[in-house]
Amino acid sequence: MAAGKSTRFKSKNNKILSKINNKTILEHNIDILKKIGFKKITLVINDQRILKNQITTNIEIIKGGKTRALSARNALIKSQKKSKYVFIHDAARILQTTLIKKLIFETNKDIYDCIIPYAKCSDTAILGTENISREKIKLIKTPQVFLKSKITKLHIKNNDYDITDDSKLIRNHHKKYKIKYLLDRSLNLKITFKEDIENIKNLYEKKIRVGLGYDIHRIQKLDKFNSIFLGGVKIKSKIKIISHSDGDVILHAITDSILGALSKRDIGTYFPNNQKNKNRNSSEFLNYALNNLRKEDYKINNIDIMIVSEIPKINPHYKKIIKFLTKILKINDKQITLKATTNERSGLIGRSKYIACWSNISIY
Repeated sequence: MAAGKSTRFKSKNNKILSKINNKTILEHNIDILKKIGFKKITLVINDQRILKNQITTNIEIIKGGKTRALSARNALIKSQKKSKYVFIHDAARILQTTLIKKLIFETNKDIYDCIIPYAKCSDTAILGTENISREKIKLIKTPQVFLKSKITKLHIKNNDYDITDDSKLIRNHHKKYKIKYLLDRSLNLKITFKEDIENIKNLYEKKIRVGLGYDIHRIQKLDKFNSIFLGGVKIKSKIKIISHSDGDVILHAITDSILGALSKRDIGTYFPNNQKNKNRNSSEFLNYALNNLRKEDYKINNIDIMIVSEIPKINPHYKKIIKFLTKILKINDKQITLKATTNERSGLIGRSKYIACWSNISIY
């Protein structure tokens, strides 16, 4: 259904021709239907500009009416597409694949005259000045599925041309029909006002960003065991990491990679070598970067870590480091890679004078 006038949208442009990720909302919807396997697609329009869009090729076009109800009636009566069931959808909503598949599953049961997706109301609701129990509220969505013969007859008989969705015709006579209400938790948002476009763009168009972090520290060999920190894990080793803080090269590199992905400055800018930061736990540096990540509403997509050192060997501590990192970063072990290599006895790292770490991160 794409025949609306978009009066509340307050723009010369048709809202379904608004672009998100370089595709119109109409293109998104038709692409999703085709990928799922819909062969019979009918588009109801009044705006001839829509026909200039090549996405409408091989799609049945029917002229809409003055109201939504009349547009639906026109489509049901005039469509040459033959089917037992019909999905009726507002073109101003970007279809959600998960919802479509659930609707198909319920339709294939061949039980219901009408399947209506809905969302629960999570906010306080009032009518006038009276509170309404939100547990009783269903926020009706589309696409809705109907036994085509029955919804067609109801539209032909209908004189209420101001109905806002087709399921109302069924719900008005609910005792006569088998209705399935299907809870929908997907991102099934309708574009009504101009501001809705920006809100949806913020959800769909968030760019993936990447950051690179690097840290290196001098190490000193010892005759006896000493405690060092790597990846938040306390490790016994016959070396001492020379550092102003606890010298955790892994956490330092990760911190810098997150700050870089956020277009922030390096770790030393926020935690300089002063008395306050002497012997400081590097988890505090990482948490600072993670708090900035959350403030800007980003999440970690994946992280790739490479340690370069002759000593200590990382493999005996691998599981503990991964466990600590997944917990503090709030990711799973499929989103993180921890690798280690030597410098083949070359240079200062190869002569066990330094330990270094690289971190590559992508966020979204």
